[in-house]
Amino acid sequence: MIARCPDCDDGLGEQLDKYVSGGETIVDFECPNCGHEWSLSL
Repeated sequence: MIARCPDCDDGLGEQLDKYVSGGETIVDFECPNCGHEWSLSL
C-alpha cells in the first residue's frame, strides 16, 4: 500500500506498519523523498 506524502506532495510513502487501534485500522507511512512519517486510518 502506498500514499502520497502530505509534506512534499511529490513522494509516494512506503508502508511501515499496519495495526488496529480503538477499532480502526491504522497504517503508518514514510516518504522516501523527504523522510516524513505519517499515519492514515482506513
